[in-house]
Amino acid sequence: MMQFNPGGPRGLNVYYDSWMEGGGTWFGQEYVELIKQRYNRTFEKCYEWCSGPGFIGFGILDYGLCKKICLSDIFEPAITQAVKATSGQCPRLVSAYVTGTLATIPDYEMFDLVVSNPPHFLECPGNENTQRIKVDLNWQAHQDFFKHIGQHLLPDGVILLQENQAGSLNRELDFEQYITNNGLKITDCFNSPTFYEPSGHTQIYYIEITLA
Repeated sequence: MMQFNPGGPRGLNVYYDSWMEGGGTWFGQEYVELIKQRYNRTFEKCYEWCSGPGFIGFGILDYGLCKKICLSDIFEPAITQAVKATSGQCPRLVSAYVTGTLATIPDYEMFDLVVSNPPHFLECPGNENTQRIKVDLNWQAHQDFFKHIGQHLLPDGVILLQENQAGSLNRELDFEQYITNNGLKITDCFNSPTFYEPSGHTQIYYIEITLA
């Protein structure tokens, strides 16, 4: 396996294989500075949805922006191999689940920060790994996420999702119905300070969501 070092004071090395990487070592690392700037707090438990090997979650933990993390992904090797290898550096601080639905996450898992670099496109050419990483057909994974995440969000919790306007052409409006129909509300939507490229393939923006 390869290793990625987020550069935080804990000195964590995130283990991964190339077919597990969908931007987590790149624009995914922008989360650290954004969280520092937007939230003057240390979060109790951060959940990374569609985590892959956990580039974002382990990065946030590495910089001490949260005390514990929870990760989940549909791709079993990302959890049972990569996350297992990385979590050995920070025992008792990581929980992880192989699942494609939050319905199977235990009820006791509660979060005050939720982050993700989920699949950004309704369709995209490419092999099986590309499809798994990039495509969310009919926004089914997003719909499932919004249906269940409120049950795991603490009253003062915040969701900060990383999306791509090249896939969700109407930005937050593509997801608004799924959000508001499930007891959540959009509190902000803003472009990535670094990775928003107008008319380019990487038009990264963020949706901030809380309980309604």
